[in-house]
Amino acid sequence: MSASKKSSLHITLEVYMVFKMETKRLAPILSFVLVAALVPSCVRLTEAQQHNELTFGQRLVNQIAKCNEYAYYKIDVSEPCQDLRIQVDVIEGEPNLYMCKSPNLYPTYSSLAWSSYDWGSEDLVISSWDPEFTTGTFYIGVHAYCGDDVDTGYTDARFSVYVTTVTSVHPHSEISLNGTLPGTLSVNGYDYYRFCVPSSCSNIEVLLTNCVDPKACPTDYAWPELIVSRSIEQPSISDHSWKLASVERRSISLRYSDPDFFPGHYFVAIYGWCNPTENCPDLSSCGPCTYAQNHPYTVSVFIQEVNEGCVPKQPLELCGGNQGFHNQCNSIVLLVMLSFCSIVVILLSC
Repeated sequence: MSASKKSSLHITLEVYMVFKMETKRLAPILSFVLVAALVPSCVRLTEAQQHNELTFGQRLVNQIAKCNEYAYYKIDVSEPCQDLRIQVDVIEGEPNLYMCKSPNLYPTYSSLAWSSYDWGSEDLVISSWDPEFTTGTFYIGVHAYCGDDVDTGYTDARFSVYVTTVTSVHPHSEISLNGTLPGTLSVNGYDYYRFCVPSSCSNIEVLLTNCVDPKACPTDYAWPELIVSRSIEQPSISDHSWKLASVERRSISLRYSDPDFFPGHYFVAIYGWCNPTENCPDLSSCGPCTYAQNHPYTVSVFIQEVNEGCVPKQPLELCGGNQGFHNQCNSIVLLVMLSFCSIVVILLSC
């Protein structure tokens, strides 16, 4: 080995040994400084993001969100058949409204959530038949929008918050519980309805009534299909849903013990199934479209409350987990500490 290579190697080893000793000496100090820098920021954010509890029908007044910051609230919703209305009435500044459910406890303008950001006051209605709607806790963020592009400039937002429930409105006709609606079939078409279940401790029967017996109605029978879905507003025969799938069976039962049964809105479709008349050699046995057109029927919904042996189901969560901001901060600090310590261990073992 040449003298120059020996000299370079000697210098490199000296530098490494110095680095190793300094790393060993400073590692506890560096770890403490790193954690001390991270933890206060997490604590400050957590303290600033406490949720104010809201009560239905009670206005929370004199609320403040600092310029370009958020004020957070929460409301517990137990009524699955009523729409949720949130009003933010501006006093000063430019408040905007954002809402989420668990696991997002702190909605912002970038969240995939319900929102309202009109100029001035906000008035947001969340439909109870919205597929994202479930009972449980809703989290509300009011953001004080500031900037040169608004007349209010850089003024803190002052406002009041008011939450109520309102009657649900939907284009489908609603079948009341223990009620009946009449209709007429559309050939190979759909008629849509809806109903709402207030509690998971109940059994539901959806009954389709019409003449299906060619002997009883030789020129006026039909074999329509009944479809029920909890999440699809306009269910079809090709969707994953509850169906009759039989001429003999004329009702669909939803049992409280069914893992897919939850309180809330359900959507009903009556499909005018039939065979083209030209393909029917015997009209008394093939369900021809001639008989199906404008064929009368009724659709009914019956409810039976289950008082014994039923434990009300917890609200259906859209996503898993509900760890909150404290756990997120702790995870970040722990991850950084472990990463740093791993690097130190690797260096010292070389």
